[in-house]
Amino acid sequence: MFGFGIGEAAAIAGVISTLKSLNDGLSTIKESGAHAGSLVTLVSRYGEVEKKIQEVESAKGGVLDLKQSMQMQVAKRQAQTFNRQLKDALLMSGQASQYNEIMTRIEESREAHEKAVAKLKRAKQKRKKELQEAFKVIGIFFVTAAVIFVIAMVVMAYY
Repeated sequence: MFGFGIGEAAAIAGVISTLKSLNDGLSTIKESGAHAGSLVTLVSRYGEVEKKIQEVESAKGGVLDLKQSMQMQVAKRQAQTFNRQLKDALLMSGQASQYNEIMTRIEESREAHEKAVAKLKRAKQKRKKELQEAFKVIGIFFVTAAVIFVIAMVVMAYY
């Protein structure tokens, strides 16, 4: 739906535009009193949007620049608003159990995603720490080598 290999900014813009179309579709369904099949289509698209939000966060290990972070926050807020409206529509149409099942799946996916992002952040921190330690060891090696070289030069100068 959004494509792979595109930048995070484009993906976030895609999420926001899809949420706008979902809100428009929900409004149309509410106004026309359309049947549950239309709601199911919206729910599946909402699931795709949630998944794309997770993919964008995972792609950067949960770290986005300021603009992307703000756009992501807007997208998440719009997704929450759509979720509330969808819930209202499904409850009013007597499909509370369907809504609960859908939200259970989405929540399970969200929890798994949060764990994965936390794991990515921990791995990134571990890698950063390992690199710092490696640079310290390399620095100590070069300083030691320089000291030994200087000592060797001094010893050679006396002999």
